[in-house]
Amino acid sequence: MQTAEETVVVVGAGGHGSEIQAYIEDLIRTGWRGRFLGFVDDTKPKGCEGRLEIIGGVPEFFSQPTDTLRAIRCLVALGDNGDRRTMVKKIEEFCGGLVRPWTLIHPSACLGSSEIGAGTLLAPGAVVTSRSRIGRYAILNVKSSVSHDCEIGDFVNLNPGATVCGWCHIGDSVFIGAGATVIDRVRIGEGTIIGAGAVVTTDIPARSTAVGVPARVIKTS
Repeated sequence: MQTAEETVVVVGAGGHGSEIQAYIEDLIRTGWRGRFLGFVDDTKPKGCEGRLEIIGGVPEFFSQPTDTLRAIRCLVALGDNGDRRTMVKKIEEFCGGLVRPWTLIHPSACLGSSEIGAGTLLAPGAVVTSRSRIGRYAILNVKSSVSHDCEIGDFVNLNPGATVCGWCHIGDSVFIGAGATVIDRVRIGEGTIIGAGAVVTTDIPARSTAVGVPARVIKTS
């Protein structure tokens, strides 16, 4: 969770990164007094790109002295689940776990009595109600919701407006498209993609793609 005196960097200065900057600005307006250093991105030169300040690439930034790294928290702003997982591993290889992940909960998000994993984002209007567990490095995008007694895995991405009803189990690295709905007690296996607007009424196996209303599997890898 964010606290007042943190020093934070965001890894990834693409579209999702630019959203994160806006969320940090919202935090500042509502009283967060931490320090945002800027963006770490291997694909962009140092300096300003529009409103984003690029402060270096991963090898350069995360090879700093131990005492410096221990004071830094980081959020990985890559929307693709696989890319986000790969980047987390890369950062850990460079700094040996010295840099702790940052969990960002937007001021307009609603969090009940649930557990939120390290490095996870709750975007504006996201809702997590009671007795649920959200894994590490997940993205709950704008106005997505997770109801009670759910288990959401690591590196999951719930796109804007996605709804997960009660007692659901969502495996690691699942991608749920914008506006999709997962009804009560459904299990979705790891690495599965649920298309935008789908309505999932039955269990979906791992590493599948499911679309439609009701959702049906059209591909399994």
